[in-house]
Amino acid sequence: MRTYNLSSALIRCRRGAAKGYEIADIRLGEIEKVLGEARDRTEASVKELGGKKAKLSELNKQLSSQLKQISKTFDKVSVKSREELKALRDNLSKFTVVLFGRTMTGKSTLMEILTHGDGKSIGNGSQRTTRDIRSYEWNGLCITDVPGIGAYEGQKDEDEAYKAAKAADLILFLMSDDGVQSQEAEWFRTVRELGKPVLCVINVKASVDINDDPAFITEEIDDAFDIERLGEIRAQFVKYGALAGQDWNGVPFVYTHLRSAFLAQQTDDPEKRRLLERASGIDSLTDALAGIIAENGEFYRAKAYIDAVSRPVENVAGLLLEQCLANSLQAEIIADKQRKLCAWITEFEKSAYERAESFIADCRSTLYSGAGDFAAEHISDKNSADAWKAFIKSQGLDARAKELIDDLTAQANGEIREITRSLSSELKFAVSFASEETLRGKRILDVKRTVDWASILLGGGFAVAGTILLPIVPPLGIIFTLVSFGIGGVRMLADRFLPTKDSLEASAKGELEEKLRRNVNANCDRLRDSIEKSLRELFGNLRSLEAETGEIGGVVSALSLTQYTLAQKLSRSLRELNRGLVREALALQGCPELSLRIEDVGVIPGAECCLILVPGASLPSDALKKLASILGVTVRAVTGGCSSEELIKRLLGENAVRLKRLSGGVPSAELLTDKSSPSAVNKAKLAQQLCEIIITK
Repeated sequence: MRTYNLSSALIRCRRGAAKGYEIADIRLGEIEKVLGEARDRTEASVKELGGKKAKLSELNKQLSSQLKQISKTFDKVSVKSREELKALRDNLSKFTVVLFGRTMTGKSTLMEILTHGDGKSIGNGSQRTTRDIRSYEWNGLCITDVPGIGAYEGQKDEDEAYKAAKAADLILFLMSDDGVQSQEAEWFRTVRELGKPVLCVINVKASVDINDDPAFITEEIDDAFDIERLGEIRAQFVKYGALAGQDWNGVPFVYTHLRSAFLAQQTDDPEKRRLLERASGIDSLTDALAGIIAENGEFYRAKAYIDAVSRPVENVAGLLLEQCLANSLQAEIIADKQRKLCAWITEFEKSAYERAESFIADCRSTLYSGAGDFAAEHISDKNSADAWKAFIKSQGLDARAKELIDDLTAQANGEIREITRSLSSELKFAVSFASEETLRGKRILDVKRTVDWASILLGGGFAVAGTILLPIVPPLGIIFTLVSFGIGGVRMLADRFLPTKDSLEASAKGELEEKLRRNVNANCDRLRDSIEKSLRELFGNLRSLEAETGEIGGVVSALSLTQYTLAQKLSRSLRELNRGLVREALALQGCPELSLRIEDVGVIPGAECCLILVPGASLPSDALKKLASILGVTVRAVTGGCSSEELIKRLLGENAVRLKRLSGGVPSAELLTDKSSPSAVNKAKLAQQLCEIIITK
């Protein structure tokens, strides 16, 4: 068994920590600028939405609330990353190992072994033995024992355990050989996604009695350490990795019987101590732990600092992409609603004006018909204006006009309610039919009758006068007689050329009827103007709603593109951190020059790493294997120097995706194959990360 010098390894680890802190600090400064830009742009969108009209206030409130939460997230991530980095800086000299696992797997027992404790912290079969995080030192390492996961009502314990694991340099994942649980595999998957190196420890459960004869004291332990049986347990557990889209074949496993190792420290019998220590396999565990630190500890320390920045920022980049996709789809929905609203308004406007014109024509026809009868009945009525006003009122034109506008308004409101619940305004219309104050009835003078009576009286008078005066005063009698004949002639002319009473009445009726028609036209024109004014107001509001819908869609679409742009900025920063990690890993192998062949690096923590190589370059297979070992993930290399579309094909296959554009011009692709496969999904995530294209299932 190889012996490792932990002291010299920890000195190298401190150098790695200092280097990792420097890289993370510089990159975090750049990332904080992007997060600040994301916050500012998001807050600007909130203000922009708040400045829109009130018709879509509920939609605005919903979007604004969503954006405010995202804005807070940017600040939290920035502050949290800085705090975590500062906390790690204060512990540059510490290499932290976290004991992680479900309850009753032996974490507290291992702590007692490493600290040579008296066993008071070891459980007796009850749940939730360890309730707090406990740290202690072993051979220069900081060992942290966290609460066990999976206990009843132990969510708080699990949260504390994962929090400690995030800050660890190395994780010892403990399980027992009494049956691998699927839930245990799920926890292991989550731990692997933290991107931390993991040493898996299977604690063999076998009874041991320290009071037995030394020849029999380890008999059951030796039987339990059947390598074939333990290998099957390991193989069974590793299979869960494929279901999670991860490859656990490279995870190191150690088998141990922690109970016998603890008992070995409690006995004064040298023979029993030797037998128990040998049977426990504790040396295999401590040597494996020391070997990992000696070989890769420097890299893991640097990685811990970089992870403190990259993991939360990676989550924010993912959040931005999710919101980008959501807002893009939302913008498309709004745009679709706007298009439908525009088409509906155009058709509705045409129909409304046709109905209004038909209504005016009907009113005009009704009033024209009534004007003739009214004129006949009110030829000489001095109160005809009041009578006409009463007649107009009796037709109910204002009520009918209001009914028309109310009906059109109801249709508009029904359409609006489909777009937003908040739009409940109702247009009202009241038609006031003003009377014509200048219209007056005219007393008709019977001109012909006056002439007739005058001619009779005058003609008769002159004729009588002529007859009387002719014998007495012949010249005057002759004059009166001639005048009498003249008046008769005038009467004859009057009878021939002056209109009769019937013709005068007909003329007067026609004149009144014509004036009534002009009044009807004037009032119908005013009625049309009033209705059209209401319609213009109605359609002005509808067009305003259409425009506002478009404006909000524009804001959401622009925000989607901004979120995409910011997510890509964060992604590029993260990929630079990944390149830095690969560069350090290659340097640790003694071949730093190979990093010059790498153009870009994408990483899915716990699952896969993809190296994009410069055109014409390649990496030796043994270098890829070593990278996979130190990174703890599958590593593959793909030639770059091509378009995003071509790179997607190289990463996922020729017909694996269908490319498209989202609202705002955001590049997107739909995954067409293996949508239910975690492995395929992880590869798609890598493609999304490296090609800067949103990929959906």
